[in-house]
Amino acid sequence: MANHAGVRAVLKNRGLEIPDTTQFVGAMHDTAADVIRYYDEQVLSQENRDRHDAYRQSFERALDMNARERSRRFSSIDTRQSLKKVRRAILERSVSLFEPRPELGHGTNSLCIVGRRDMTRSLFLDRRAFLNSYDYRTDPEGVLLKGIMRPLGPVCGGINLEYYFSRVDNYKFGAGTKLPHNVVGLFAVANSSDGDLRPGLPLQMIEVHDPVRLLLVVEQRPDIVLRTVQSEPSMYEWFINEWVHLIAVDPDSREIYRFRYGAFERYQPVSAVQQTENLAAVIENAREMETSHITDATRENLPVYTLNQ
Repeated sequence: MANHAGVRAVLKNRGLEIPDTTQFVGAMHDTAADVIRYYDEQVLSQENRDRHDAYRQSFERALDMNARERSRRFSSIDTRQSLKKVRRAILERSVSLFEPRPELGHGTNSLCIVGRRDMTRSLFLDRRAFLNSYDYRTDPEGVLLKGIMRPLGPVCGGINLEYYFSRVDNYKFGAGTKLPHNVVGLFAVANSSDGDLRPGLPLQMIEVHDPVRLLLVVEQRPDIVLRTVQSEPSMYEWFINEWVHLIAVDPDSREIYRFRYGAFERYQPVSAVQQTENLAAVIENAREMETSHITDATRENLPVYTLNQ
């Protein structure tokens, strides 16, 4: 919309002028196929087209790495293949009519981090974290924080709880195997001839998910975070009822505070971050197959990695 001359004219009248040299490129990331489709490329000037071509190369590299990282959870793909072969296998998997687990979606989600990206740079979060950029330095009183945190409970917390309950009891709270699903009115599914509408996620989406409640980490002073979550009852109930766990990282002292029983208390981490220089080796050696026959004993013996590269 911001490329449209009429829109720019309206914005200019409201005090927001977009330079003629600035152009916008919309994009859609197909997260099952790891493909990005770009829009409005034809309107770009030659200078911006050259910039866009450079950005595309960076995105392609990121998509290659993303595909390899995702592939460790797919039993049908050999993660040790070349990046291009892994990427091709991901694409073919996404359109396979006989593949019941084309993406695994938000499976294994456990974190939401609100802060500067410097907080997580070089950390291997293993596709388990929602990342929301926020700079406390531009929001000393937490005015902007309220607008950021208001949807995090219903959206990120809601996604997490849907996976949580579907994993804890897939028969009652999930949707069973998706293979005999019948779509009902484009808003729900029923399992085969069973007339009951299924409320949650199918078995094929939650097999690799650990049923833990979301941990929300906010880089801001604890008193500001507390004031923010208490400002609206609908937001506060997510945290006071512990449907979402809340952590505040003091930007000055870097100390960690945990929200419990209506107040923040100092928290002392129990383990240090392990370091490695070889991210590819971590991904290749820490496989998580989406197979239902993995026993609890086997799962406990799977290697767990935290990367600081």
